[in-house]
Amino acid sequence: ADLIITHGGTGSVIEPLKKGKKVIACVRLKKYNEHVDDHQQELVEIFAREGYILELNPETNLDDLLVEIEKFKPKIFVSNNNRFIAKLTKRIDG
Repeated sequence: ADLIITHGGTGSVIEPLKKGKKVIACVRLKKYNEHVDDHQQELVEIFAREGYILELNPETNLDDLLVEIEKFKPKIFVSNNNRFIAKLTKRIDG
């Protein structure tokens, strides 16, 4: 797939970005009993603001986002996991 439309779960957003996919994300909210808290909202807002994804929310329209995604150039996502693991291993071993 060239485009992933997903909920705002961390793995659901980050994994496609690691593979260079375009992402449209919509959060699941506590007020609708879709989740236990609103952590997805913060994640999606930050990733959208930083230019990694497009956000589907009450102020946006999916049809408009599908047009926008065609020309959208997402910021390249670089995971820091390996660097974190190396630092942690060094700390534990040191």
